[in-house]
Amino acid sequence: TPAQVSLNWIICKGAVPIPGASSVSQLEENGGALGWRLSDEDVALLDAAADSLDFEFNGCGFQTANSKFVGYGFERWLLD
Repeated sequence: TPAQVSLNWIICKGAVPIPGASSVSQLEENGGALGWRLSDEDVALLDAAADSLDFEFNGCGFQTANSKFVGYGFERWLLD
């Protein structure tokens, strides 16, 4: 489903999504995003589609696993 692809895309980007669900069926549908991964090509297509939008999302909820909140923004870090 679109919800499963969206959640899996977030997982493939290195983040942990926290989806909402107002029914058992939505919870089960969200669980369908687990146990598989989009291909690198699919992730690239979704990234390109998101980059082509005429607005930018700078919300606090979507950050990759290699960043942390510092003050009013995020900084990236690498493990040595």
